[in-house]
Amino acid sequence: MAKLVVVKEPEGDRSPFLRGILVQSLVNTGLAFDDAYALAQLVRNDLQDRQEITSTELKGRVAGLLAEKHGSQQCKQYETRPRTEPGIVVHTPTRSMPFSVGILAHSLETCAIPPEMAMQGARNVLASLRTTGHREIDHKTLRRVIFRCLRDHCSDYSADRYLSWRRFENSGIPLIILIGGATGSGKSTISSELAFRLDITRHQSTDMMREIIRSYLSPQMVPTLEYSSFEAWRGLPASVESPRDDAGHPVVAGFLSQLSAMRLAMEATIERAIAERHHLILEGVHVAPAEMDLPVKPDKAVVIPIMLASMKKDMLCKQLQRRSRENDELPSSRYKDSLEDIWELQSWLLDEADKAGITIIENWHIEETVRTALDLVIGKLMKHFPPHPDETVWEA
Repeated sequence: MAKLVVVKEPEGDRSPFLRGILVQSLVNTGLAFDDAYALAQLVRNDLQDRQEITSTELKGRVAGLLAEKHGSQQCKQYETRPRTEPGIVVHTPTRSMPFSVGILAHSLETCAIPPEMAMQGARNVLASLRTTGHREIDHKTLRRVIFRCLRDHCSDYSADRYLSWRRFENSGIPLIILIGGATGSGKSTISSELAFRLDITRHQSTDMMREIIRSYLSPQMVPTLEYSSFEAWRGLPASVESPRDDAGHPVVAGFLSQLSAMRLAMEATIERAIAERHHLILEGVHVAPAEMDLPVKPDKAVVIPIMLASMKKDMLCKQLQRRSRENDELPSSRYKDSLEDIWELQSWLLDEADKAGITIIENWHIEETVRTALDLVIGKLMKHFPPHPDETVWEA
């Protein structure tokens, strides 16, 4: 995809097109975050072959899509509304910034509050600040206003989620999300969406780990690393017995051999994130929490394992075909020929996860899966950080 430059008129200033900035601008006009994100992606795809576009033309394209997808009223709001709400400045210990309905709505969505309710809550906060005549406000007072507006105009559960999230953020304890699942279950897509929604910058894939480990270990040392997880059995010497009594199927035996070579790297990645107090999403087929040594104390990190699943074989087949179309180096025949092996490995992974009490989410639709995962995350956090509105909850 070519790099797109926006030429601002009439000044002539040039800047890169940033999807996130467009999303924010759309949210500020009252569009729900998910709708804004989808429309911004549509604009980017529409312009993927362009190298530059004027700000006037870009605004016209966005307005046209808004009118088509969300009606003329939404289009009018976009064309006439300023990017930020004027007249209200929020002061934090490190900086001051204009109050933004869009930024607040996205922040509330991070607490797993549904988009429509988050936008409603943000608008109520703005209305409350205007009613009280605020021209500036400190962050602690603003958070109290947010809590009251959520409680009074949205729901008690949204206010409680906000309080728990605030207590969690103030704790400094890292959030570690582990996303496993067989090939084609949607791990990369879901983890990327969660990283974006939760503002988590550290996002690690075990596929990349495997490539790194392969670069310094010879094939003779760990031959199974030369193959994909569902083909690792091809690297098992015929004379070597299965590493586990319950690994009766060769596909599972090969996967376990591969996993044994990667376990330490995954555990070290998690331990480093905890030591540095950084949030982390670790995803990949090798993320099998039931097979990992993770004795993490509750006061050191909140670890949330998730297993994704595609429970219908025809649906899994379609997902694998889609994946091969997106990557020319992965012929569709390879996945088609290995479908039964992938299915066998998924069955074993899900059975192990079920025995360990790990949440399994059937990945039918991306948005539903992301919402379910967000609900799981905030539910776990609410157990660790009950929504008590004590004085410290309003701190930065």
